[in-house]
Amino acid sequence: IGNYALIGPYTIINSGQHKYHDPSIPIRHQGHKIGPITIEDDVWIGAHVCILPNVTIGRGAIIGANSVVTSSIEPYAIAVGNPAKPILFRRP
Repeated sequence: IGNYALIGPYTIINSGQHKYHDPSIPIRHQGHKIGPITIEDDVWIGAHVCILPNVTIGRGAIIGANSVVTSSIEPYAIAVGNPAKPILFRRP
């Protein structure tokens, strides 16, 4: 988590998830996989955001409340939704 990052209440930063590809084995017995999450400097993450593995949120980006971040967000993007997608860009 970078410098000056703001993280709203009830945000979930989850770098792990269950493996589930073998239907002959119960999901709970298939193990977990993890992936990195990077939140760069001067990022603002709204309330109730969920950030999933293998994501970088670029410098100066804003993530709208209730968004689900499933892929990386470019620097200075304003991203919203499920999955979160850029709708605008801030000027650096």
